[in-house]
Amino acid sequence: MKLLSLPIITITLLLITFKSFGQITYSISGKVVNEQNVPLDYISVSLLNKKDSSLVKTILSDEQGGYRFAPSAQGSYLIMANSVGLAKTYSSPVTIDSAQKSIVIPALVLVKESKTLKAVTITAQKPFIERKADRLVVNVEASPSSAGNTALEVLQKSPGVSIDKDDNISMNGKNSVLIMIDGKPTYMSSADVANMLRSMQSNQIETIELITNPSAKYDAAGNAGIINIKTKRNKNLGFNGTFNAGTGYGKTSKYNTGTNLNFRKNKINVFGNYNYSNNGNISRFNLIRVVEESNEVTHFNQNNGWDGRRSNNSYKAGIDFFATKKTTLGLMINGYDNSVDEDAISGTDISFISPSSVFKPAESINVNGRNNQRYTNSAFNFNAKTTIDTNGREITFDADYSTYKGKLDEFRDNFYSRTNATSRPVKSIHNLAPADINIVSAKIDYTHPFSKTLRLEAGLKSSYVRTDNNFRFDTLQNNIWITDRGRSNHFIYDENINAAYFNLNKQFKKTTVQIGLRAEQTYSKGNSITQDSVIERDYLNYFPSASISQKLGKDHQVGLSFSRRIDRPNYNNLNPFIYILDDYTYEQGNPYLRPQFTNSTDLSYTFKSVYTLTLNYSRTNNVIAQITEQDDKTKITLAQERNLSSQTVYSVNFFTPIQVAKWWKINNNTQVFNMGFKSALLGSQLDVNQTVFQINSDNQFTINKKTSADLSFWYMSPLRYSIFEINNTPAFNVGLKRSFNKDKMSLRANVNDIFNMRENRGKTNYANMNLNFSNKWESRVFNLSLSYKFGNSNIKPERNRNTGLDAEANRMKN
Repeated sequence: MKLLSLPIITITLLLITFKSFGQITYSISGKVVNEQNVPLDYISVSLLNKKDSSLVKTILSDEQGGYRFAPSAQGSYLIMANSVGLAKTYSSPVTIDSAQKSIVIPALVLVKESKTLKAVTITAQKPFIERKADRLVVNVEASPSSAGNTALEVLQKSPGVSIDKDDNISMNGKNSVLIMIDGKPTYMSSADVANMLRSMQSNQIETIELITNPSAKYDAAGNAGIINIKTKRNKNLGFNGTFNAGTGYGKTSKYNTGTNLNFRKNKINVFGNYNYSNNGNISRFNLIRVVEESNEVTHFNQNNGWDGRRSNNSYKAGIDFFATKKTTLGLMINGYDNSVDEDAISGTDISFISPSSVFKPAESINVNGRNNQRYTNSAFNFNAKTTIDTNGREITFDADYSTYKGKLDEFRDNFYSRTNATSRPVKSIHNLAPADINIVSAKIDYTHPFSKTLRLEAGLKSSYVRTDNNFRFDTLQNNIWITDRGRSNHFIYDENINAAYFNLNKQFKKTTVQIGLRAEQTYSKGNSITQDSVIERDYLNYFPSASISQKLGKDHQVGLSFSRRIDRPNYNNLNPFIYILDDYTYEQGNPYLRPQFTNSTDLSYTFKSVYTLTLNYSRTNNVIAQITEQDDKTKITLAQERNLSSQTVYSVNFFTPIQVAKWWKINNNTQVFNMGFKSALLGSQLDVNQTVFQINSDNQFTINKKTSADLSFWYMSPLRYSIFEINNTPAFNVGLKRSFNKDKMSLRANVNDIFNMRENRGKTNYANMNLNFSNKWESRVFNLSLSYKFGNSNIKPERNRNTGLDAEANRMKN
């Protein structure tokens, strides 16, 4: 492993220097509990001046419900604790002076808050979409139409998020999104992330956070930013759990079930969950190509159909040990075991138009395919967190190991028929593509508050990845499978990334400023054993970030942020093997792919902490995009990831919730962006751009205190991405929720894509290519789900783990 010497030395010197700064003398501490005297964590606790109740500082209570303030001056203070759904509570006044430097406040008791108006109980309810200072938050449980959906389907409904026919996830019109689960990045490509999210049900998800300009604390991967999916957690002591089951039907059956269990006693917290789903899916893909060569025009009309069933198993188990009041240790394992069984049928009709405009059918190719896939992943984490002193200095450490195995096992029989000629014999093909990926990672993070308004965050991280792909292409000859060495390839890829970062956060009266710098050194080696070719890279990059937030009076707030990010190529895209889809359509890896770098700037305005306007500009150099290239003589089309010169995106985003009536609220998110590409490509100059608008409108209806409904609408206008023109896409969804048994049980029903309008259609006429495509899948689905909560509803949560599995996020591919 290479070492990132200069940034590490710099961070170390900073930590030593900062440690020598003066310490705060005074201390006010206590804890927050509920009516049963059980500690409450993650509760907002504020230190106020007694004289005018002005805010001095706000923090969150820790895992034991504790809090501690370190006032910089003598004086009289109040402590206030509050949370959504709980009544605000104040302490008695306390005075800090030279005679009494440390005070322990009696426990603050928070009780449930409710108001009764004409026999109707009104309790706190989160909106479906919330705008916070640096992110947009989607509260999944607030939407009845999310019930019975997979996490992937819920994500697809989120503002600014799009998922194409190949399961590539984009945000605000940009690809390369870093997907995180509970603050832990996934170690997979977009396609594999989509596969994992299909195994998660919506009732496992609490919120989805959309972060466009992350700070230097986060890995620099992801030019579009970060999508953090936070799963549900429970609170306090005892045992509890949830059980859920659901079913659905579109053109095929779908069903799922799962359970989530929590137990906490004294210093031990044990948690785990298991979820299973089995979903069928029918889809089709049509492709029409026109090839002109030597005054003759060749037409390809290709129709593909898939009938598959996907089985998903996901699990998580862990234990937290609260060794002392200051130190917590934890172990966790999570993973999945997913499989796909699929039958594929395709037919390609080939015809010619001669110079005299005579139509001549030439050949038909029919393919019967059987496709079996399996993906397994296990990730192990050791986590430690300790608070050094009462001033809030804190160290966290994570060590991680993850192993991933994927396998594609595909058989295809090609049948040929020719007009007025002898047909070719049947060709039988076997594609076997196993993939093994192992990842080791360790990181340490340090937090040092110098005062109530100045905080330093710094950290180090190192990770090592090895991928092993041994793709084999076999043909059946005389009833014996023979390996085609020219179309097979064994590829091993090694990568080591070392990183260091620091963040400084300074709060003024109405202004918050944050600046940070992250350095990442990457060493990689791609070894094509079959081709006896080795490509090595070694590069060091710096990623600055900065943000400023300014309050302008009571109702107005503006913010400005900047970040630089990197996207390294997916492991499989670096593998130079050729994958043959049919006799005239190939895919090939590109070992010469370079990382892409993005500079992004956001300017935002928020009114009354609800309405938000955001302007964004980003430029990506060496942008990675899929390109198709056509050989007119052989009629073969090759698809490959390549580097284009640049991509620019200008966007404006409006978030406007509207309270139409007490029983009707609308959350509207509208985005308009212009995306442009420039590059020398395929002997021509690519220079394209298009303005696109996307609308996401969610209507929430409160029928009574037990029943709610929602109706959502999603639309994206035509989009031009690289050499492809994509048509518009609309969708309508409707859902209904009913609660029973004191809200312990809920029944939800919904229909996604009511009018069956979701379909990807597009074309390209770039260079010598002329093709049109359409992709339709099983988008209209009726879902019915039941959820039941049992045991103590106040189990202490497991800690969110921001583990070391980060830099290689979104880069595995089958």
